Amino acid sequence: MTLHRPKYCIIGAGAGGLTCARHALNTGAEVVVFEQTDRIGGTWVYTEQVGQDRNGLPIHTSMYRGLRSNIPKQTMGYPDSDIESNDSYVSQEEVLKWLMGYADKHDLSRLIKLEHQVIRVAPFRGDGDQWVVNVKDLRDNLFFTYKFDFIMVCNGHYSTPLIPEYPGSDQFKGLLMHSHDYRSEDRFKGHDVLLVGAGYSASDIAIATVKHAKSLVISHHNPEKVKFNFSSLIKIKPSISELMATGARFVDGTEINCTTIIFCTGYKYSFPFLSSECGIRIEENHVTPLFKHVINISHPTMALIGIPFYVCPTQMMDLQARFCIQFFTGALQLPGKEKMLRDMEADIEERRRRGLPKKSMHKLEGDLQPRYYDDLAKTAQVEPLKPIVMKLFDECMRRRAEDLLNYRNDKFVVTGDGHFRVL
Repeated sequence: MTLHRPKYCIIGAGAGGLTCARHALNTGAEVVVFEQTDRIGGTWVYTEQVGQDRNGLPIHTSMYRGLRSNIPKQTMGYPDSDIESNDSYVSQEEVLKWLMGYADKHDLSRLIKLEHQVIRVAPFRGDGDQWVVNVKDLRDNLFFTYKFDFIMVCNGHYSTPLIPEYPGSDQFKGLLMHSHDYRSEDRFKGHDVLLVGAGYSASDIAIATVKHAKSLVISHHNPEKVKFNFSSLIKIKPSISELMATGARFVDGTEINCTTIIFCTGYKYSFPFLSSECGIRIEENHVTPLFKHVINISHPTMALIGIPFYVCPTQMMDLQARFCIQFFTGALQLPGKEKMLRDMEADIEERRRRGLPKKSMHKLEGDLQPRYYDDLAKTAQVEPLKPIVMKLFDECMRRRAEDLLNYRNDKFVVTGDGHFRVL
């Protein structure tokens, strides 16, 4: 009798897809990774291109020239794979080199089908909870159908821009763009720039652009929380109430003229290839129903990797991969559907009590982040993240709030007892 080798479909060959492929492969499973771009690395691949790629698909990456990580290398990497660098805050090139080295070390490249776009994923009704996956070979314009036992969705969540709508948006005569299409500050020399948002992208773009722009205004719904005090040239405004042909009006009644508006307003979760039969819904950027923010409760042989944000992404995705595979292999049994739904609802209710809006149902701010990691490890009986990860993350956030311009100059040395010092 021939034993059935479980078949894993992994969608995306970025940081999430690579760690899922490695851990699935270690179980003896048959693994196929579909990547619609022409190389591995996901969001860490840099290109000058914006708009569409050579296959007519939206450019995936949101990388900009000169980007350095906004968290230290010791909170990145995977638990057993460190990013090599002389700096604590590493460049895009160093992260991409590390990912490529990881793929080589674990012989993952042979599993990856580049320029293969997943068109549709649907349950296979004839045989339990298997999956039918339709794929387009973009190079040869051919279509293929596969059948898999497990789906691990690792398509990334920083590629579909979230752009707010304002009255008068169609009247503005200048340049309207999202940070997804930002590549360098050069093009804004002499511009009057309005940045909308105050997160990681907005701060990086502000630091670079203020050196070249004629003027720079930052709009945010809570101006008191915005600390761009490193330059007297930066002006802070509240939320936009409407756009006009030559500028913007804000909710406090003030107005400015500007030639460029850059929306640093985040991204939307998007899974256009998941059929409605998969049971996944997105409501105000809340992906549901998910057990522990990762396993599809409607069809628990599917995982959506990397959904939570305000996290240590690569460390988290490795932990999620190990979590899921414990259940996919049968080493442990998932709770029943009703128990998983109750677990999800309890998590949602806690967030509501904290006053978080629906769009923040996956945000792991404050104590929610370490609790989530510990819960995953305990539930799946896998190795937890090292304590130093959260210690350094918290120190990074403290220093960033204190000195936005210079916090990346810090160099951390991790000592043998799980603590660190700063050089």
